[in-house]
Amino acid sequence: MFKRFKSPEVSLVSLGIIGLLLFIPIYPKFPFFNVPGTYVAVRIEDFVIAFVLLLWFIHQLRLGFPSLKDRVGKFIMLYWLVGGLSLLSAILITKNVSPSLALFHFLRRIEYMSLFFVALASVRSVKNLKTYGGVLFLATLGVIVYGLGQKFFSWPVISTMNSEFSKGMLLTLSEWARINSTFAGHYDLAAFMVLVLTLVVGFFFGLKNKPAKVATLLLGLASLYILILTASRISFAAYLLATVFVMIALRKYWWVGPVLALSLGMMLLSEGITQRYALTFNIDLSALSSKLSRNQPPKPILTPSPEKEPEVVKEEPVKPKTILTPTPIISKPETEEEWVPTTELAVQYSSGIRFDVEWPRSLRAFAKNPFLGTGYSSVTLATDNDYLRLLAETGIMGFAAFFLIFLEIGRRVLVFLKKAKAGLERALVAGLAGGALGLLANALFIDVFESSKVAFIFWILMGSLVGLMNISGKTMEANEEK
Repeated sequence: MFKRFKSPEVSLVSLGIIGLLLFIPIYPKFPFFNVPGTYVAVRIEDFVIAFVLLLWFIHQLRLGFPSLKDRVGKFIMLYWLVGGLSLLSAILITKNVSPSLALFHFLRRIEYMSLFFVALASVRSVKNLKTYGGVLFLATLGVIVYGLGQKFFSWPVISTMNSEFSKGMLLTLSEWARINSTFAGHYDLAAFMVLVLTLVVGFFFGLKNKPAKVATLLLGLASLYILILTASRISFAAYLLATVFVMIALRKYWWVGPVLALSLGMMLLSEGITQRYALTFNIDLSALSSKLSRNQPPKPILTPSPEKEPEVVKEEPVKPKTILTPTPIISKPETEEEWVPTTELAVQYSSGIRFDVEWPRSLRAFAKNPFLGTGYSSVTLATDNDYLRLLAETGIMGFAAFFLIFLEIGRRVLVFLKKAKAGLERALVAGLAGGALGLLANALFIDVFESSKVAFIFWILMGSLVGLMNISGKTMEANEEK
């Protein structure tokens, strides 16, 4: 891999992409300074990205900005234009946002998506993609090692799940907590692993070198294990959908059954994600829970004691109240199923906050201004559905502009897969497209396009995907003319 750094395909822009692919996944989310009015922070990675964008600007200035002329890039700029109009509408008309905070959110969207243009300009051949994949896999190995350290050795966690944590507090995981690794939360880590796993499948079927294929397979198994440890139901389902798509696109039909069997088998060995799926679909796992509980010490249950008379507290002139004092009782194995585990509470909470709070709030915001929405930041930092967030913040126009990006990428992918012969280019296009499909599925229940680490990596991969299709498409056209 290191020999490629001396090849003609390597430029300052491509070196910048390599640096980002290595730095962004590994470096934890330490805040450099916090933005007033929100617990979103500016971090070191923002300065690194600014430097890479400067390199890209200087490079493109000499060439006349050809990467801006790509049709996908034009749709991205159209989305930015609609976002700008939505921002002005929210500040001047609906007046329901803080101007500085809404502007900050708008600029963050531009920052995320601008890396598409950098990656697009950096791709000169498939060798760039091989280098990017190798560097990303190396960074993923670091993410895996750190996640396992959090799980089994109490390595520190940097989270942004609430305003206090986002200040850079060093935390440790509790027994029931799900791993974050270097990401802001377990959902972000899970979404990242979906991207990595689809790329792993693409490289596995595209590479001819057997040691490289074995190394890729081992990394894929470790990544799948980390995904399962996050216990993210939507990300696991997105992974299955995306990997099946990649295998079908590459006509590896006989691999679908074994991969699904292995994935589901590993899932069933994890109590956390299995319980979350069971609670989601009201499946009774009491027999499994009883079997597992025999290998664990019994947990105390707080219940009112029938052996003591309730204490009476007299207050005048208020009517006397009775206070029941709970007494810890070690339950028998038969009654242990009455205990409400942390997993069940988490599932009830995550579902309730989506259905009862976040999603109705987004729909109300959309109803106020269906065309341009109520502006960035108008539905707070979390919606847990990126499509409702799009509608709420930028309205139908922003929603349409955003999806034009993916419709154009999808159209190109289908044309490319139809024409391209079996090989590394075809495998990588299928793997990257599968990653996009997986992230789109993730967005049904997670604000994944606003997760900075995931968004940065995603738009780099999308720029690389379009760049690879452009280069390989020209080669195919030249071969057809001959």
